[in-house]
Amino acid sequence: MQMKIRKLLWTLTVISIIVLGNGLTTKAIPNQINDDISPDLFHIGTVYLNINVSATEFTPAEFTVKESTTVNITIESVDIGHSFEILEYGINETIIANSTVSVEFVADTLGTFEYLSLNCSTTGTMTVEDPYVPDLPRPEDITILFDLSHNDNTTDIALKYSGIANWTNDNNFQLIVNDGDELVETTLRYIDVLMILEPDLNFSIPELTDLTSFINHGRSLIIAGSEATASTNAWELTKPFGFQFDNTSARFINATLPADDGENNTLSSFFSTDFLDHPLINENQYVPLTDEIITKIKYTGTLLEQNASWITGFTEESNLTDSDELIDSYSLFYGNESIFADENGDTIYWLNETTGVNNSLVAAVETSYGSRILGIGSAEILNNTMIGRYEVNDIFFQRALQWVAKMYAVLRSDDYYVSAYDAKIGDLLNSSVSYCAQNDSVIEDINVTLRIWRAARITDSFYMTQINNSYYEGVINTTNLKKGFVSVNIVAHKRGYGFNITEEVYLEIHPGEAIPYPVPILYIITFVITIGIGVLALVFTFIRVIRTPKTEDAIEDIEEEEEPEEEIDLEEYETEEETEPDET
Repeated sequence: MQMKIRKLLWTLTVISIIVLGNGLTTKAIPNQINDDISPDLFHIGTVYLNINVSATEFTPAEFTVKESTTVNITIESVDIGHSFEILEYGINETIIANSTVSVEFVADTLGTFEYLSLNCSTTGTMTVEDPYVPDLPRPEDITILFDLSHNDNTTDIALKYSGIANWTNDNNFQLIVNDGDELVETTLRYIDVLMILEPDLNFSIPELTDLTSFINHGRSLIIAGSEATASTNAWELTKPFGFQFDNTSARFINATLPADDGENNTLSSFFSTDFLDHPLINENQYVPLTDEIITKIKYTGTLLEQNASWITGFTEESNLTDSDELIDSYSLFYGNESIFADENGDTIYWLNETTGVNNSLVAAVETSYGSRILGIGSAEILNNTMIGRYEVNDIFFQRALQWVAKMYAVLRSDDYYVSAYDAKIGDLLNSSVSYCAQNDSVIEDINVTLRIWRAARITDSFYMTQINNSYYEGVINTTNLKKGFVSVNIVAHKRGYGFNITEEVYLEIHPGEAIPYPVPILYIITFVITIGIGVLALVFTFIRVIRTPKTEDAIEDIEEEEEPEEEIDLEEYETEEETEPDET
C-alpha cells in the first residue's frame, strides 16, 4: 500500500513540474517578422548598350545588368585603335580606329567586373546583380508538372502545346511531362505548379482527393478546358474553388444588336480587353521574366462559369473574420455585351443567349493556404498557333505562370506588434502591423483584420485602421474575453497579391485587478503544491528506509526465541516394543 502511495506522489510531482514549465513558456514573446526585402527587381531579356572608348575614358564608365541578361554591346573607338576586354567573361575584341565592333554574351556570373582597353588610361565597370527578390522562388526552384494523362490523345496534345512547354523549359523551370501516371500524392509530391490542358477524361476519386490536398498545401494549378472538359467530372475539383467549365462557345457579335430572329454576323475569335485591375495584367516593374504588360488577349473557344457562392462556407473577399480557410475567387477576363454564349452551337446570337460579365473567360483563385489557381475556359488560346500568331497570348502565359508560381505579387507583413502579453479583463491592448509588396513597394487598399482565437475558434475580430498606405493599427478590447489563454493573429488580403497571415501571439487574460506579482498567482500555487508533494514523497521514502532495518532485526529476534520441538526416535520406540516377551 505504501509503495503505491509513493509512486502516486512521484507521478503527481512530475506532472506538476511539466504543467508549470509549459505555463511559463507560453509567456515567451513570439518571433517578429523582419525579412530583408530587395529594393528593386529588373527584367531579364536583352540589354543593348553603346560604349565609346578613347585614350582617356570609356563613356559610359559603368553599367549594371541583372544575372541571366543577354548583353549586346556596340563599342566605338573615337580616336585610335583600341581593344575591349572583360577578362572574367573571356571577351577580347580589337577595334580599328574610328570604327565599331559588337559583342554579345550572357551575364551569368554575379559580381563587379572591369572592362578595359590597352590604349585607354582608365577602365569601366560592369556590375551583374541578382534579378530576383530574396525569399521568392527562382525558376530553377520551381517544378512544373505538365499533365497529359487526362487526354484521350496525349501525342496530339503534347505537340499542340509544345510552344509553352518549350518556353518553360528554356527559362530554367524544372519541367516534368506526365503522360500516364495518376495525379495522386506520389506523383504530386515534389510539384509546385500543375498544368492540365484540355482534360477530356474523368479524374479518379483518389486523384480528386489528392489534388485538393495538393492545393490545400500551398501549391498552385493552371487548368484550361475544352468543350469535352465540361462532360468530365473536372467540376468536382474546380467548383469548390468557385468555377467550372461550360460546353458553350464564346462568340463576338460583329454587328448591332440582333432582331428577334437572330443575328448570324458573329466571329469565333476576338480580342478581350475586359479584365480586372490585377498584377497579372498590369504589373510592369517586378515580373522577373517578362517586360511587357497585357492590354488584351485573343480568345477563342469555350467559356467558364464563375460563381464565388459555390465555395463551401463562402464569405465576401472583404470579410476575413470568420474562418482560417479563406478563398477569393473572381473572373479575371470576362465578357461584355458584344460577347455571347453560343449555347446551341449554331453561331447565331439569339436574345435568350447570355451576354455580359457573367460570361467568364479566365477565373483566378487565391487561398489562405498560399495557393493560386488559374482556370481558363479554353486552352486553345495557348496552343502553338495562337501563341505564334498573337504575342499578347504568349505574354499572358508567361506572366500567368510566374504569378501562380508566386515569383511576384506577394503580400508581405512586417513589424507585427502587440503591446502586452497578459492583461486583466477590460484592458485595452494596442496592436499594429505593416504590409507591403515583395519589393518593399506600397500597396494600396489592403484589407486587414485582427482575429482573436480560443480553442481553434475565432471568438472576436475587427478591421484594423489604415494609418498610411502600409501601416495599420488596432485596439484589442479584452472586456468580453474570458480568463485564460487566447491567441491573436492578423490576416490581410489584396486581390492579386493573395493572403498573408501573421504568426500567432499568445495572451493570458486575468480576472479582476492587475496581478501584483511578477509571476501569476496560479503558477505560485502550482509551485507550492509541487514542492509539498515532493517533500511528502521524500518523507515517505525516508520512513521506509529507516523502518526497513528495524523490521529485519525484529524478525531475527523472534526466530531466536522460538525453541525447536523434541524429536521422537521412532526406531528406539519400535525396538522396545519388539523385545517385550509374549505373556503367552
